[in-house]
Amino acid sequence: MSENNTFLKSNLHDIHWWGEKEFELNIPQAWQFGSLLFRITRSMQEWRLEYHRPQVQYDYEQTWHKIEDPNFGFPLPVEIERYMFKKTESKLRLLPRLANRSVVIKPVDPIYIPAGQRGTLYISTPLWLSGFIEGYKEPIFDLPIILPKDTWFGPNPRTGEICYATAIDGRTELKNLTRRAFRAVTPIEFHNTSNQQLRFDRMNVPVPALPLFYSETTGRLWTSQIKVLHEGLDKPPRIRLENRTPPLAGEVTYLHPPREPAGMLFNMFESFF
Repeated sequence: MSENNTFLKSNLHDIHWWGEKEFELNIPQAWQFGSLLFRITRSMQEWRLEYHRPQVQYDYEQTWHKIEDPNFGFPLPVEIERYMFKKTESKLRLLPRLANRSVVIKPVDPIYIPAGQRGTLYISTPLWLSGFIEGYKEPIFDLPIILPKDTWFGPNPRTGEICYATAIDGRTELKNLTRRAFRAVTPIEFHNTSNQQLRFDRMNVPVPALPLFYSETTGRLWTSQIKVLHEGLDKPPRIRLENRTPPLAGEVTYLHPPREPAGMLFNMFESFF
């Protein structure tokens, strides 16, 4: 597809794909976000959304571009959603959102925190694409750009919750974390005040309780920081969700509030060893 003139130039370095869009009546606009093909048409009393998601999506597909010919024929299957209004307005805002469930991350290699040590791990989680109409708090559509897999997180099959799963290369230095258009960075600060070395293999990141920001200086989407204090094996870690991004994020623009209040969280860890 990219070899013909159907698409405009790919935005290889610009991750700023969201914003307010102006729609004329019955003139569609279309984009490709990674491998997701996406088209919106406004009529007098309806917004029509069409999208095609391939059966297999890859997380490295992080470029985007506007489609020059909005009537381009999408491959099958095409999902169609229609939103009826008494009268449509000309503007629609496309915004990124964090996932609608917690995201379980599994570092490629286990992570150890020696006794008395502290440090920050930078991880990233997948984003959703949502459409907002002026005057409405909730979006009319809200869908993952790259659909993550489901997983179960909890100490046993009866206790826990359904989450999304993603493998990551958690980085201790931000510069080593790949910049991605459809993922947001979450800094997780660990402080092990116990007298034992800790190890964890999986972590449940409560992204629905985190706000979303954009930093033009770093060219990244960010969440606020999470602090994890571990005092001993006889008690669960203390989790604190910060209201701000870390200094490394630089100056940020607030994009979206948390989907859920922080009080709805449960433990981020199945176990420490």
